[in-house]
Amino acid sequence: MDHTLPANEVGVVFGQAPAAMGGIPSVIMLSPASGGDNGAPVFDPDPVIDQFGLVFSPNILLIGVGQTVTFTNSESLAHNVNMRHIETDVVVLDVDTDPAESAVYTFDELGGYDVRCDVHPGMTAFVFASPTPFTVFADLDGGFTLSGVPPGSYTLTVWSTDMALGTERTVQVGEERTRLNAGPLS
Repeated sequence: MDHTLPANEVGVVFGQAPAAMGGIPSVIMLSPASGGDNGAPVFDPDPVIDQFGLVFSPNILLIGVGQTVTFTNSESLAHNVNMRHIETDVVVLDVDTDPAESAVYTFDELGGYDVRCDVHPGMTAFVFASPTPFTVFADLDGGFTLSGVPPGSYTLTVWSTDMALGTERTVQVGEERTRLNAGPLS
């Protein structure tokens, strides 16, 4: 995928991060050095993951740390939500969701969460809880674009299921568009 943008794009950060590992994308986060959100875009205020058609929908979800997600079952089959925090390998939720039932979970820890249905092993999803709204999933090949980023100094954090590919460093975002290599520094 080509991530070259027209010169007239303002507040756009784009570039290359590590490619997806096991189908789970890298996550690119920019935290303003000033500590504020500088009018950043807001996460969906009422995120829902539904179980329907033997899939979790959506199967990939970006939320803010502290947000609550509702897991619903719109199917006529019983399901389960088994969720594991990837970094700690701790199961944080394991509940049955019969038809028309739901479960809720508040994501108080930053990071990636692997979601599965124990009843139907092919049902999987991925949730990432970020401390900053300037966050985006990279494409499977690692390319990313994040719009609406005001100029300034940011801490760039790249999350990957392969911890060796993660990185954190200070970057400057320009007035127009900024290209970043979000991979590990060599």
